[in-house]
Amino acid sequence: MATPAEQIKHTDDGKPDVVPERRDLHFLPPEDRIHDWHKLGAHMTQFMNALSLFFPAGERMFIDAVRDYREEIPDPDLKKAATAFIGQEAIHSREHKEYNDLMTRQGLPAEQLDAFVWSFLGSIKKRTPRSFPLSATIALEHFTALMGNSILDNPDAIVGSQEDYTRMWQWHALEEIEHKSVAFDVYDRCVGRGPIAYAERAAGMVAATTIFWPLVAYFYYRMTQASDECRKEGWRGHLRVFNTLFGRPGVLRRQLPEWASYFRYGFHPWQQNNSHHLKMIDELVEKTEGAYATKH
Repeated sequence: MATPAEQIKHTDDGKPDVVPERRDLHFLPPEDRIHDWHKLGAHMTQFMNALSLFFPAGERMFIDAVRDYREEIPDPDLKKAATAFIGQEAIHSREHKEYNDLMTRQGLPAEQLDAFVWSFLGSIKKRTPRSFPLSATIALEHFTALMGNSILDNPDAIVGSQEDYTRMWQWHALEEIEHKSVAFDVYDRCVGRGPIAYAERAAGMVAATTIFWPLVAYFYYRMTQASDECRKEGWRGHLRVFNTLFGRPGVLRRQLPEWASYFRYGFHPWQQNNSHHLKMIDELVEKTEGAYATKH
């Protein structure tokens, strides 16, 4: 199992020595709650559902981007971490594919939006230099680590929601933190850290930011328009989502300084040390395995 945070060793430069671990977990969230599983209502449910639509194709891009460089990684420990990263992302993709299938069966436009993401990311890989998908990966990994940290830093924003969906998002958040530096370190060792590599890394973040969040907003709109529960909530549901993200607690607003830190020339993901969250992963795994065994 993962090392508890209080036992995590640190390297000579003070970074936590966190080793990712592949965990083959199954969540099986209830299909009949796909429209209203979040405690803050149907609109927040559809915001989280919209995020899930990006993961099957997105995680596959991350896997391919790291795998393209795996044999060139000079550090055997980093190569092992890259293999674990690929394993974790494969499980994430599988679980979110099953999650997204629930949406399709319940009348939400998940299949159409998922197909768009696959096509869009596939075109990026075909039309850009080999290093660019890895640059986009480390930018999006920064996003997912920040979002994961927000879920864990603000447990009141999700705890109390339907338990299977809650555990799934917490698990994903924890593993995004656990492996948040792997793709970055692969880029650093295999592409480089000079001015040209930095320029590409920064460009990857600009592209990721200007493309990802407008798409999230559009996907959220499409999902709410297809949801009877959202129509019942009305405009107050949108206000609740906006307040949660940008007001109080402002889970996205609070990420802005750490998002901006990515543009520092000497940035590394573990300069934002949130490894203390990893102490909860063993208990979460135990609960998840217990819930799965009960369902079977």
